[in-house]
Amino acid sequence: MTYTAPQDNVEKKKSKSFFGGHKKFTVVLLILLGLSVYRFATLKDNANSFAPPQEPVYVELSTAGYGTMRELGLYYGTLSAPNRFSLATKVGGEVKEIRADIGDRISPGDLVAVLDDEEYILARERAELNVKLAEAQHLEASANNDLAKSEMARQKNLSSKNIVSRSEYETAENQLKQTEARLMISGSQLEAARNQLRDAELRLSYARVRASWPGDGEGETGGYRYVGSRLVDAGALVTANTPLFEVVSLDPLLVVVDIIEKDYPKIFPGMEASVRTEAFAGETFKGSVKRVAPILSQDSRQARVEIEVANPGLRLKPGMYAEVIFVFNERRGVWSVNQDVPFRKNEGYVIFVANPETRTVTERRVELGLREGEKVELLDSGPIEGQIVSLGQHLLTDGQGYMLPGDNTRPASARGTANKPGAGKLAS
Repeated sequence: MTYTAPQDNVEKKKSKSFFGGHKKFTVVLLILLGLSVYRFATLKDNANSFAPPQEPVYVELSTAGYGTMRELGLYYGTLSAPNRFSLATKVGGEVKEIRADIGDRISPGDLVAVLDDEEYILARERAELNVKLAEAQHLEASANNDLAKSEMARQKNLSSKNIVSRSEYETAENQLKQTEARLMISGSQLEAARNQLRDAELRLSYARVRASWPGDGEGETGGYRYVGSRLVDAGALVTANTPLFEVVSLDPLLVVVDIIEKDYPKIFPGMEASVRTEAFAGETFKGSVKRVAPILSQDSRQARVEIEVANPGLRLKPGMYAEVIFVFNERRGVWSVNQDVPFRKNEGYVIFVANPETRTVTERRVELGLREGEKVELLDSGPIEGQIVSLGQHLLTDGQGYMLPGDNTRPASARGTANKPGAGKLAS
């Protein structure tokens, strides 16, 4: 016989089982929610306790500079002589003597070379004979003209008395015109002969080569120059206009540089410049801008600038490599640091000033100004006392602790955090 439980009892058992299972789930859910809230609060407290982070960072320190900052333009060129030219022969011939050599100082009129002049002596003698012949012919023509004048005067007197015929008078008149024409011709021939003689004498003088150049005796050099190179030797056969020597002036000298477009508006004639050379390391020579090209090259976008350099001791020489320094701007009494010290942060630059007592850093916003070499000016930064972080600043925040290489003691800001998560780690 089968027993059937009442329907009400079955339904009650199912209901009790359902609610019993969900009650356990609810309790577990509440426990997890409570743990989450506690964890969030703990993390929040930990975050507050580490804001700003107090983990010390190994850094290096340096000091800020105080003084003058200058905006410089640095260019390179070669020293050259502004007055550089060649002493050349004006006639041809064999070089018999060389009277000057490399490094010699020469003045206008100094004899520097002698050519074989035998041919020019003969030419002068021929010209002298031609002059004498022309003088004799001119003297004869002058005498004939005087005789024709006397005859004309006599014929004119007789013609007025009707003693001579008209034809005789015209003959005397024509004779006078002929003698006058011959006198003019002989005079021209005499002048030509004399010119030929002067030319022969001049060419003979050119066989003795003497120093000469435009503006002899003028300028700061007192009119003398220096032999830069000797181009021929004795015995050489030369033609007219053959260079014998290269002559230069050594004071002042020029440096030619090409200025970029950015700096071009800052350059003007008369502007001072400093010149340095490898030959005289550590020394600076004074220069000034002599000329500025009015145009820039379309290819390089650069302009030619000539700087004149005083060289009273003649120590500088043409051909030396030169470094030219222009001072575009200068400010005195400013603070400066190495260019890699300011750290860009939030669209601006900051530096970190070290506090040696607490071993923490203070963040200070700065603006950058002039740059000179590896230094950069700090604008409106105020006095920067003490030391600043020069290495490791990108790992720092305001108030954070720091350590120096070789330190074994942790900063005061990091003490008491040994039991906190991550307290034993150091940023690198």
